[in-house]
Amino acid sequence: MDAMSDDPLLGLVCAIIEHHGYVAEVVDEDQVELRRPDQDAPGRLYLTNLRQWAAREPRDQWPAIAADFVGSVIATAESSGDDALDLGDYAMVRPLLRTRLYGDDFGSGAQALRRPVAPGLVEVLVVDKPTAMMIVNTDLPGKWGMAADELFAVAEENVRRDGPLELVDDDYGGVRLFSLGGDYAYATAHALWAGDYPVTGPYGALVVVPAQGVVHAVPVHGEEVVAAMNLLVRIGWGGFRQGPRSITPNVYWWRDGALRLAGAVEVGEAGDAGEDSLAVSISGEFQELLEELVRE
Repeated sequence: MDAMSDDPLLGLVCAIIEHHGYVAEVVDEDQVELRRPDQDAPGRLYLTNLRQWAAREPRDQWPAIAADFVGSVIATAESSGDDALDLGDYAMVRPLLRTRLYGDDFGSGAQALRRPVAPGLVEVLVVDKPTAMMIVNTDLPGKWGMAADELFAVAEENVRRDGPLELVDDDYGGVRLFSLGGDYAYATAHALWAGDYPVTGPYGALVVVPAQGVVHAVPVHGEEVVAAMNLLVRIGWGGFRQGPRSITPNVYWWRDGALRLAGAVEVGEAGDAGEDSLAVSISGEFQELLEELVRE
């Protein structure tokens, strides 16, 4: 109760959960377990996205925002009975497999089937059910008689068959920024094949995936690589901080079909104007490219 009195948004969430007939138990400031009295296994509500939404709105709007958020999660969970899927039948599940990118802290305490893409970034396997997205657990590949890498390959191909993302571009002080997005739940996966889009230069592309729903990229040309990095650091951090569904502020380097870390972005102490002070640690691989470009 002390935690909820100090955290009004958390208190709102618990009250709304109980209004729906569930029992709420606070795990920590960003996690709440909820269960019906007749249920054995509790569900879990993660509040990171809700906090990002609430931060954008005045305090008197929080009850409505929290009610929509909790109600949506509960409605999705309760619809699972009407959206039944035989997970033991791989032939039925196969066309529904998709993949998304998340920050590497996603699913670390659960049994989500995931694999690293680059430092700070993981690829997660999901089932695209008609009314909800279901994270694939690590025990399912064995039941299907499939290797995890084979499943990820199938999921990536399914995403690509869904069609390309919308592509827009703009000029930022001489740096051409491309944004890939659209009304599509698996947009971030397209960062893995940035070369399918006209966003690469002679040395590939710098890429950020700050939040679900969008990928930003800048072609890497020798003369503007530093300006491109600075732009993506600002855009990546802004998108990550604002969310919702934040992934990572890091900047990645796409080249030869793979993502590599270009710069790890961390926030330091706020400046005199209250703005975030960002620190960027350039990776060894990208430092080698910078040195190569200087020599040329």
